[in-house]
Amino acid sequence: MAAVLFYWGRYEACLIIFTGKNAEKFGANLRTTGAISIPNLVRSFLPLIIILFKFLRRDVVFNNYITAAGVTGAIVLLMGFISVLNTKETFGMDMDFTEE
Repeated sequence: MAAVLFYWGRYEACLIIFTGKNAEKFGANLRTTGAISIPNLVRSFLPLIIILFKFLRRDVVFNNYITAAGVTGAIVLLMGFISVLNTKETFGMDMDFTEE
């Protein structure tokens, strides 16, 4: 039970950091919208990841669950690293956006 709670706590901590870091990218008026919509956008990519995994485990491509899972994970991680490298730092930026 302790191991389950440990991993659950790590997942929740990562989700909180992810949501907070992405909410900082928006101004004060849009922060709540960003904090709500960004995790939902991430969750909405799960069906696309499942489609990719099912495509890769077919007889024509890899015909193996483990190889297909590894390639799917590598593709998702590569996309994550590219996203992190292209994210601009907001420290010192003027986050006071105005609405017109």
